[in-house]
Amino acid sequence: MTSDDVHDTPAQRNGSLQLDRRLTVLETRFDTLLTMLPDKADLAELKAELKTDIHGESARLSKWMAATAITMVIGFGGMILTMLARLHPA
Repeated sequence: MTSDDVHDTPAQRNGSLQLDRRLTVLETRFDTLLTMLPDKADLAELKAELKTDIHGESARLSKWMAATAITMVIGFGGMILTMLARLHPA
């Protein structure tokens, strides 16, 4: 028996046991969470996937913007030709 055991009351020992139990529970949760976190390889794989997705979407949006610009040029050209034809009848 140590001198601490002699001076500890049952309530202090019970509190110490509860503290040890809580600490064990927290350590278990911490160890469980650490295994679920991504490592460098997981993050590198995710980065490569995101780059591929972003480049694909960028190409798709560029095609839509070019098609929209061409359509607007043709549409406005047609409107201008129609207005000029109405203003100056031949």
